[in-house]
Amino acid sequence: MRRLALAFVAGLLIVPAGAWVLAWLGAWSFTATATPPAWEQALARRAVNASVARHAPRTPNPLRPSPDVLLAGVKVYRDACAGCHGGPSRPSEWGSSDFYPRVPQFARTPPRKPDWQLYWIVKHGVRYSGMAAWGNQIPDSTMWQVVTFLSRLDSLPAAVDTAWRRVGG
Repeated sequence: MRRLALAFVAGLLIVPAGAWVLAWLGAWSFTATATPPAWEQALARRAVNASVARHAPRTPNPLRPSPDVLLAGVKVYRDACAGCHGGPSRPSEWGSSDFYPRVPQFARTPPRKPDWQLYWIVKHGVRYSGMAAWGNQIPDSTMWQVVTFLSRLDSLPAAVDTAWRRVGG
């Protein structure tokens, strides 16, 4: 039993120490164009999801998803988000392959978070990802418009979907 406890403690010390040495010696690539290993992607995704779920207040969306609100959200998305997150007819110009971690392309994979979590991410950003905090840049009502649009991206009314898919819209 004592050997097992010593092995466990040694493992707890050796693994982080080994990782630190590898990083200190420059053995890990820190280029933005490298493909992240699966363990790193899973760990980062889990950490971000857990942090957002823990810190974001469950603020109800003050906007109803009317066509006018959704169309306003399309405009905000095109003006402020599509450069990184892409659009329906094309991925982002530079955000998908030049960022580490990769920038989600919402036309291909819509975000699957509740409105209150999306709002919190837009407002506060995500550290170490390139996702800026928009809280001091645009009003809350504008952030709610884009959140309302994003959370319904795969179930838009026909007129809004047409506007979303219109190139250059």
